[in-house]
Amino acid sequence: MKSFLDSLSKQAKEVKATIIFAEGDEDRTLIAAANLVHEGICTIKLTAVSKEAIVATAKRNGLELTGLEVIEPSVEALDKTIVENFINSRVVKGISRQDAQAMVIDPLIFSALYVKSGYATGCVMGARASTPDVLRAAITGIGVASGTKLVSSFFLMVPPSSHSIMKEPVLYADCGVNPDPDPIGLKDIAVSSVASFKSLFPSKTPKVAFLSFSTKGSSEHKAVDEVVEAVKLTQEHFKNDSSVLIDGELQFDAAIIPAIAERKSPDSLIKGDANIFIFPDLNSGNISYKITERLGGFTAIGPILQGVAKPINDLSRGCKPRDIFYTAVITILQSR
Repeated sequence: MKSFLDSLSKQAKEVKATIIFAEGDEDRTLIAAANLVHEGICTIKLTAVSKEAIVATAKRNGLELTGLEVIEPSVEALDKTIVENFINSRVVKGISRQDAQAMVIDPLIFSALYVKSGYATGCVMGARASTPDVLRAAITGIGVASGTKLVSSFFLMVPPSSHSIMKEPVLYADCGVNPDPDPIGLKDIAVSSVASFKSLFPSKTPKVAFLSFSTKGSSEHKAVDEVVEAVKLTQEHFKNDSSVLIDGELQFDAAIIPAIAERKSPDSLIKGDANIFIFPDLNSGNISYKITERLGGFTAIGPILQGVAKPINDLSRGCKPRDIFYTAVITILQSR
């Protein structure tokens, strides 16, 4: 596990990125930011309601702000066109211009707009803010990526060295955002997951398994039909990209064990060697990642947001500085 994370950190260091933390006055966040600078991973910018709040947090934790740039939220610190477009987009939705201008200097929205302005590679927030607030900042401040209409998430699942089946990390999606995606939503989750996989593992082939309680028509149900439709939509999306393998509907064992894949789905493109798993809904995804983590001994890193035009990531409010550190590392790699 440590060697894998060290590998990610080394790759991130080569990107020469800049990360902005929207909660620069939050203790764990500031500790992680200082560690990122100390390790030479990236350039760090901090923002909060005020510079004084960040200075007070640094003093409380015995940290120096050397190498950490503090930015107070202001309209002047952002690209003028980006700000004007944001304000107009809010006014169209019935928000007054004055309230829209006030939104710009909210640290979460400001950080997202800072990334959209091109002044930072990505941003990390959520040690204190709720997930809905982070998603709102991502969607309104940065916007949804091309090729998808849905912001989703994935968990990077890292197997223990002793695992008998999986030897490499895999992606689980969506386990954190969308409760009940329709076939188009599942397609969008898969498209974003492929992009996420390529950003983390550029030399590996994405092998996407759409999971179900059925394998290739072994059961009939409207829930299976939706997965089958999602598979068709995703295959159509990647019809000109032979580097992406897509298969489904598949039961989990047929997606990860070659011998079972041979019996249940002999014509399977991924042949029991999937590395991206698309769950049919949030219930199955969230339950599965926790079972894999707690009973399977995997390390679950995430949820990592995807489907946003530029990298922005949410944190668990129970996170530790180490979690924030590696979330920033993955945020950097998503920019590649």
